[in-house]
Amino acid sequence: MKIAACLLVLALLNGCSSGRYYKTPEKDERRHSASEQENAARGEERFKSCAMPNAALDRLNINTVFVHPGMLWFDSDCGESLATESAKVLTKRGYARAYQALCDRNPAKIGEQMQRDPGTRFIGLHYSLGGKPQIVAATLASVAQARQESGKELAYYPLLVDPMNVEQVNTLLDVHAAHLGQMFIVLSAEYSLLRPDITRVRADILDSPKVHLIYAEDFGENWGHFDELESVVSESAVSRFREIFFLIAEAVVNGYSSAGFEARLALLKVNYAIEDSRPVDAAWLRLARDAPCAGKSSGMASAHTVLRNSISARFSGSTSSLP
Repeated sequence: MKIAACLLVLALLNGCSSGRYYKTPEKDERRHSASEQENAARGEERFKSCAMPNAALDRLNINTVFVHPGMLWFDSDCGESLATESAKVLTKRGYARAYQALCDRNPAKIGEQMQRDPGTRFIGLHYSLGGKPQIVAATLASVAQARQESGKELAYYPLLVDPMNVEQVNTLLDVHAAHLGQMFIVLSAEYSLLRPDITRVRADILDSPKVHLIYAEDFGENWGHFDELESVVSESAVSRFREIFFLIAEAVVNGYSSAGFEARLALLKVNYAIEDSRPVDAAWLRLARDAPCAGKSSGMASAHTVLRNSISARFSGSTSSLP
C-alpha cells in the first residue's frame, strides 16, 4: 500500500507528457525519411562492420559509477534499486571499477571518491527522483570542488533516466561548466506514466552539443518509466536499451566527443529501423555516416547518396543542410 501511495504521489506530481525536441540542425532533415527504395539501397549489410558497443576501453578511466536511485522512502531498498542493480551490471561488464549508491543524497562523498579513483571521467546514474536538477547541481558542485582540490581535470557525465522536475535545469545547471562532461537524458515513450516534458527545458540548453536526448520511439521501443533499467538488469532478455546503456558508458570511459557519441547512437537508430522495417530519418543517416566504422560500409554511402539526391530534387538542388 505504501509503495502504491508513493507511485500515486509521483503520478500527480509529474503525470504523463508528450513532446520531443530535436536539435536545430536536425529539424528540417527529420521531415524527409528514407523510402523503401532507399532502405533497400543499404542492402543487407546492415553495417555489420560497426561492432557496437566496443570492447576496447580506456582502462585508465574505468572509475566508480555514482548511483542516485529513484524512490528512497525505504532505506533498505537503496542497495536493491533498479539504478543500483544497473550499476552492478556496468561493473560486471567492465565499464566501471565499482559503484557507490547515494542512499542519503549526500553528494559530498562523490568528490572525495573521485580524488581517490585513478581516472578523470565519471558516470553518474540518476533515476527518476534521483535525477532532479537540484541533485545534479549539488553533485556538480562537489565535482567542481574536487577538481579544484585535486588539480585533476575531473568531469562528471550524468545519465538522467526520466528525471523529475526536468524544467529546473533552466535555472540550476550550467551546461558550459568544464566539470560537466556530457549529459544524457533518456525519456520513456510519449504519454507513459512519469515521463518528463522535455519541451519545458530552454532550447539553448537542449541545443548544446553536451546534451543528448534519447527517445524510446527513435529506437522502435515503447518502454515505460520502469522498463529502461529493468531491461538492463534482466540480462537474459534481449534489450535495445541495454545496448544504448553500454554505449553511453563506453562514451564516458573512452572520452568520445559529443559528435562521436551522436554518430554511434544514430548508427543504432538506423540498424534498429532497418530491422523493424521502419522509415529512417535523414538526420540519422547523416550522423551515422560519421561513425568511425561507417566508411567501411558501402551500403551507408549509397543510402546517403540516394537520400541526398532525393532531398535535393525536392528543394531545387539545395543540399546545404547535408554534408
